[in-house]
Amino acid sequence: MPSPLAEHPRGSDTFTSVSSCPCLICADATDLDAIDRDSVENVRRYGWSVMMIPEDEHGPGWAFTIGLRHTRGTPDLIMCGLDLDLMHECLNILGEAERAPAPEQQRDDVLEGHAVLVKTVDPSWHPILLGSASSFYQHAPMEVLQVVWPDKDGRFPGDEDVAEWAGELQPLLWIAKDRHLAGPWTELD
Repeated sequence: MPSPLAEHPRGSDTFTSVSSCPCLICADATDLDAIDRDSVENVRRYGWSVMMIPEDEHGPGWAFTIGLRHTRGTPDLIMCGLDLDLMHECLNILGEAERAPAPEQQRDDVLEGHAVLVKTVDPSWHPILLGSASSFYQHAPMEVLQVVWPDKDGRFPGDEDVAEWAGELQPLLWIAKDRHLAGPWTELD
């Protein structure tokens, strides 16, 4: 498996923007807060950044990419409910993959011994879960894909008979927030 982003071998001159990118780099923005500065620096150096939000008393943690649209012209990615370092590694594997993730695609090259499912994230979740990515793209509309992992029997949240814990750890981000079943994810604001 590829190494984590912190050990990524690519240099800062490797990446150029795709056309029509609304990001802070392409806009040559200068008045940035610390989070945006870190995102810009990581995207310039590695091609993307991974933001990790740890689990807390309100619910499970999640991780998401920032900059894949800028660097590769592909949607950014989000993953929820696993160990932060594991999600970081999974998102980097997909970021480095020659075949970019696509909606409704199952991938067996991400999580050892299990397929993952890729789903399109409904925009109602963007401000709640992807604030730093939204800021990086200057609040322009963005496409984001959720990387969904299965229970031990290979069933995904939303499938019939999926283990309850798998559904609690990761929301169904392809469903609009106001139509999602109530739980820790819908209580975030």
